[in-house]
Amino acid sequence: MRNRRHKVRRLLEHKELIRNLVIRDLKVRYKRSILGVFWALLEPLVLMILFTVVFSLLLRIRIENYPVFVLCGILPWSFFSTALSYSTTSIAENANLIKKIYFPREIIPLAVIISRLVNFLLSLGLFFIFLLAFKIRLSYSLAYLPLILAVQLIFILGLSLFFSSLNTFYHDVGFILQFILFGWFYITPIFYPVSMIPQKFLPFYLLNPMATIVYSYRNVLFRGIPPDFTYLLISFFISIFCFLVGVHIFRRLEFRFAEVL
Repeated sequence: MRNRRHKVRRLLEHKELIRNLVIRDLKVRYKRSILGVFWALLEPLVLMILFTVVFSLLLRIRIENYPVFVLCGILPWSFFSTALSYSTTSIAENANLIKKIYFPREIIPLAVIISRLVNFLLSLGLFFIFLLAFKIRLSYSLAYLPLILAVQLIFILGLSLFFSSLNTFYHDVGFILQFILFGWFYITPIFYPVSMIPQKFLPFYLLNPMATIVYSYRNVLFRGIPPDFTYLLISFFISIFCFLVGVHIFRRLEFRFAEVL
């Protein structure tokens, strides 16, 4: 416990470095871009239009207000996939910084996740505009949003620490992760409802934390009802497990980062 408090204290001592890395990451992402940070809004908007044409108009998935429905899945998935992808390569991309000065190495993937969180929060603003445009009323269930976001952040941080530390030694990890994310996208209810999953498979399907997280966002933001607390609690424990494994692996390997970079 004392060691964990020491780690947290060290991270807080470097909050200025975290802030600078987040700002740098946001600037680099949109450097030489005419639209700049508006890409954070444009990307999900384009995907929403594409999915609406394919799945609602052509494949006839009958869901009322489908554009808002699918946008509610795209936003948390984009946050998850980009935060995990970018943070996985972040240690290798910051080799010069790691070789020059010593600081807690987990700050680097953490800064990437925070910068993607900023994008996610900006894009949520776009989502609320669509809610108003489609005359979908918000309810008290909005109060559960921080709880769902907290579970998602723990899950992302755990996986990011795990993959970023391994990718520092084996760059194949970054390529393999892209295949994993490709398959993961289809087993997460982004463009289809959870009700399409056969009942006998549903308990196993919702063991996928991202399935439960997207399902929870949709319940709270789109349907105006509370999340399924049973599955959200299971996702929380899975996220804590991933976080502890990620921290353990990261700490075992971080002392060799400067040596192999």
